[in-house]
Parts: sequence; C-alpha cells; structure tokens
Amino acid sequence: MDLLHLCMFVVVGLGAGHIAHKISEGAIPIWAAYGLGLAGALAGGIGATLAGMTFYSLAGRMVVGLGCATVLILLWRQFRLL
Repeated sequence: MDLLHLCMFVVVGLGAGHIAHKISEGAIPIWAAYGLGLAGALAGGIGATLAGMTFYSLAGRMVVGLGCATVLILLWRQFRLL
C-alpha cells in the first residue's frame, strides 16, 4: 500500500465522520465522529489490502473502508461507547 491509498482512506474516514456528525445534528461529538470514521476507514482499507482483496482494486477497498467506518459510527451511536 502506498501513500496515495493511505491518504484516500483518511479522506473517506473524515468524510464519513463529517456526514455522521451532520446527520446526527450534534448528537455525536465532532471529535468522536471524525475519530471513529478515520479508524474505521483505515482498519477496513488496510484489512482489505492485507486480505488481498482484488475486485475493483482501490475502489473496492474504499467501499470496504467506508463500510467499516459506518459500522463503527453506528455501533457508537447504538451503545454510546464514548
């Protein structure tokens, strides 16, 4: 994985966190939304890369990263972990 892929995962994670914060109308603190989005996107993207996911190359890994970021944010909202 190169620096471009890592930057793309960061952008996807921060985007997911920003959207989650705006949709929840402030119910999720901004730092938690960005942190969870970033952690989920990086974990999903790096995990997909390490697993050898090859379909649609970078776009497929971005979808997995976005999905993981979304799941982390939804789990936080469900259980109020922070």
